[in-house]
Amino acid sequence: MINHKTITETLQELLPGDVELSVDSSGQIEYIAQFNWPIKTDPNRPHKRSKTVLLKINEHAMADLQKVGIKREAKTLIDLETYLKNQLYQFEPDHSCPRGQPEPVEKWEIDSLHFLDVQKPLKGVKRRLF
Repeated sequence: MINHKTITETLQELLPGDVELSVDSSGQIEYIAQFNWPIKTDPNRPHKRSKTVLLKINEHAMADLQKVGIKREAKTLIDLETYLKNQLYQFEPDHSCPRGQPEPVEKWEIDSLHFLDVQKPLKGVKRRLF
């Protein structure tokens, strides 16, 4: 079953090793995680951190994930992993926020329609086979 732990493990595999990951595990149905990591783009600020990403999977999407069933679980996890990889690839971690100010926050939200849409085959898009 896809749950908070499965999603966190998938996310940890994709993020840099020195990431600061915080997952809200207060018993909520939705999945909320925040993460950022040190970036070495400014020699005057050696401890500067990337923008913070707020990943939110709403409660309806989480319910859909938990009901996916054994036959579709692996494919759905691959789709989630592909989505996260794509988001990370497009993510620009650098920012010009002044020292002492919190890093800017970029929101990545996943709703239940995301998982319905990825179940449909797209012309020209090849998915990993297993």
